[in-house]
Amino acid sequence: MENLNIMLVSGPQRESEPLQRLLLQAGIRNIRCCGHIREAEQELLREPVDLLICDIQMPDGGGAELVAKVHAGLRRGELADAPMLLWHSRASKTLQESHVRLAREAGFNYVWAASLPMDADACLRLLRQVVQARAAMAEAAGAHGVPGRLGTRPFSEQEVIEALCSKGTISIDLQPLVRLRDGAVIGAEALARCSHPTRGNIRPAVFLPVVNKLGLDLLLFFHVLGGVIATQQALAGQGVQLPIAINASAGTLASPNIVSEIMSRWDRAKLSRSLLVIELTENIEPEIGLDLMVALNQLRANGFGIACDDYGIGISSLKMLSDMPFSSLKLDQLFVASMLESSRHYEIVRSSIQLGKELKLQVVAEGVESSRHIKALREMGCEVGQGFGLHRPMAPQRYIELLQQERMAWH
Repeated sequence: MENLNIMLVSGPQRESEPLQRLLLQAGIRNIRCCGHIREAEQELLREPVDLLICDIQMPDGGGAELVAKVHAGLRRGELADAPMLLWHSRASKTLQESHVRLAREAGFNYVWAASLPMDADACLRLLRQVVQARAAMAEAAGAHGVPGRLGTRPFSEQEVIEALCSKGTISIDLQPLVRLRDGAVIGAEALARCSHPTRGNIRPAVFLPVVNKLGLDLLLFFHVLGGVIATQQALAGQGVQLPIAINASAGTLASPNIVSEIMSRWDRAKLSRSLLVIELTENIEPEIGLDLMVALNQLRANGFGIACDDYGIGISSLKMLSDMPFSSLKLDQLFVASMLESSRHYEIVRSSIQLGKELKLQVVAEGVESSRHIKALREMGCEVGQGFGLHRPMAPQRYIELLQQERMAWH
């Protein structure tokens, strides 16, 4: 804990001094204090931090302005990743929750809010959460190229293109879907991975936009499909039949002959069509709406599963839900991960689960991070979850081994 690097951004010094004393008492030695948003922005560009503590009601545009500047730095490639963030303020609970949502939308993966004044116990609990989150980020950095700290040199577009054009650099990981009542794995989602020949793994948020820009979405989709087919064939040899989902953009699914090509490749592998789920992941342009509806209806009519991914944002409007032949509904992790801190997000998750059940859809909660999330979701009637609190993404062979271990445990 003592090696945490923290930046404290607050207006009047009298507001920041009590928290600074608590941090020092907790053993934190690397503390930088900034009194203005511009100063904080310059410091973040100069040297990385693990945790950014910011007052919502700062001068120079408030804490929201600093979030906007960090987001702009991420887009320009000046910052590799956003630090963890704690909103520390006398602002109302509603305003704090709104700022948590703002930060998550801007690319901050770990965000908390605490009201002034904070006592020593609350400070220690927060710091323990920060240490745990940093460990998770470091583990993800080793496995999937997710920077553990701000300041790692970002990949240039040319480096991403080099990786995409190199042999053997595209692979898949599988993140299990879990039955919440007993923890059993009941399927998985396939996630595309990309590795640079010399610099290592590239985050999906970095390489996927380049794939889209180069018009390689369809090629990537079929590469992932090939990995899923190979995994399902290996599982079939062991008598295991659990569905695996593949992400596909609206543009990919509206491509000519896409359905016949999926069916041809899948059927050649002699696999049950119920073992493949297509997750629709992207906003729909009006000119491809009909082509997309045709493709989804054909896939569903031919026995494949169709999931409405990221429900609550993007494509996932009520009209989409009523128009398309979905078999499952995936609640966006933005709402699930923060539902224990946000009463609004809690109600959105609860009501979405009830809606899905009324529509006879399998409801999957993404972003399950802890046992508290599992307990709350079970109380709401949600049966399936996905997230780091259940299983992290893993290589296909590790997924196969996990299922083997489960079968041995059940028998």
